[in-house]
Amino acid sequence: MSESRPDYTPFVPPGGIDHRYADMTAFFAAAVTLKQAQATLGERDQWLPIDGDEELTLGQLVEQNSTGPLRLGYGAWRDLLLGAQFHDGTGKLITAGGQTMKNVAGYDLTKFMVGQGGIFGKLVTVTTRTYRRPAVALLARFPARQSTVNALLPTDHRPQWALLTKDTLLCGYLGDERFATFQEARLKSVGARDVTRRSLRDDIEHRANLWSRNEEPVVRVSVPPMRIEEFVRLATLTDWVADAAFGIVLSSPVPAESVDAIRNTATALGGTLTVSYPRQSRFEFSTSDVQRRMIERLKGAFDPDNRLAPLPWRS
Repeated sequence: MSESRPDYTPFVPPGGIDHRYADMTAFFAAAVTLKQAQATLGERDQWLPIDGDEELTLGQLVEQNSTGPLRLGYGAWRDLLLGAQFHDGTGKLITAGGQTMKNVAGYDLTKFMVGQGGIFGKLVTVTTRTYRRPAVALLARFPARQSTVNALLPTDHRPQWALLTKDTLLCGYLGDERFATFQEARLKSVGARDVTRRSLRDDIEHRANLWSRNEEPVVRVSVPPMRIEEFVRLATLTDWVADAAFGIVLSSPVPAESVDAIRNTATALGGTLTVSYPRQSRFEFSTSDVQRRMIERLKGAFDPDNRLAPLPWRS
């Protein structure tokens, strides 16, 4: 359920973080950075398992949908986000969701905030699920085949994240000491070339370095996971990394004249393509006339005076 209260001032806790509601739930001001959130949660042996630039605010990460490879083990922003408060284009404060998993009757405006790029609203607060902070991280390297992930998923060796490059398949395992010991003893028996133990900090930084694309523009393609290798070959990509479990391929930089050819290749394989410009907080994606009309109607409802971020095709 959600409500619009023009005269209501949102509660923003001191320091931007509050644990009033539940041990594994946290309430943040949207202006809190991911780095600040992780530091405070770490004092309680908890963490927010989300990928994204730690210097960006949680509001920015939700609006950009910074979801990355960790969603294999912990879910995406749409799974972690329980509630949100945001200002629409008229300045009204809209409260959506709550502090529990079953908290919505009707349209879920909390999920509506994920990935909308500030077009429909500006986040003020977010309520998220949290998890116990992993004590140990393992990195297992396998031959560069996406099919290996499919084979691991229904077993005791399901990873918390998996990234495919042209040279290797990297699988990350996060948990307590008992979990790490179990995986170390058995991963080579299911095809791992080597298994390395490391800290959670090292795991976060390594995954970020692989998944972050700092050169613009960034091409993000979604294809069926089993078609990742076929897509990369047909699109003749050289600098790329793929979320092997979900079929997301990132490549940058990509010459502007190559984007249409890559889009056509993705479409032929049942996929979609988005072009983003991280430093400009701008993105472009393909939409049909029907989809555009629907999005424009939503824009008119939430931002009738166009005070928020513009629609991509009107930037």
